[in-house]
Amino acid sequence: MSNVIGLNGHIPSKAGEPQEALIRIIEALLEKAKTGELQSFIGTGFVTDGGRLTAWFDHGENVYEMMGSLAFLQHEFAKRHPDAG
Repeated sequence: MSNVIGLNGHIPSKAGEPQEALIRIIEALLEKAKTGELQSFIGTGFVTDGGRLTAWFDHGENVYEMMGSLAFLQHEFAKRHPDAG
């Protein structure tokens, strides 16, 4: 069981095929990390058992810029999913 429960209850993600767009994004991020362009990362996602995945590597001194980015992502995520709540 997940440690995170949504306001509308525990709704497992549908199991399915690998998400090609997700794979491309992660591979692009990996390439940026390999070249040294990407210096820190914070991410979250859903997994097929209904759990949530979080990952971060916060090497860098841009704390307030990262906090601003997180606030923007929060707003953007809610905007893209208006019927989720």
